[in-house]
Amino acid sequence: MRSKRCLYTLTPDRDFVLGPVPGADRVLVGLGAAHAYKFAPTLGRMLAELAAAPALAGTEPYTAFRLDRPALTDAGYAAHWMT
Repeated sequence: MRSKRCLYTLTPDRDFVLGPVPGADRVLVGLGAAHAYKFAPTLGRMLAELAAAPALAGTEPYTAFRLDRPALTDAGYAAHWMT
């Protein structure tokens, strides 16, 4: 028997996922990398801005959180884990 408690889900670069889904640009996602609850007001504002002005997705700071960034698409990306 095995169990796990307090799972802490992280992206390889330990950052948020925020913005349009590639191939479905009218669908926005906001995912947290386990610590998003602390940033919910800001992430909510950013998602609202993207919904109102989709062209912002190609600008900073939004590009840092894209779903198609190398940390999420490159199999050889070296994960950044804190110990």
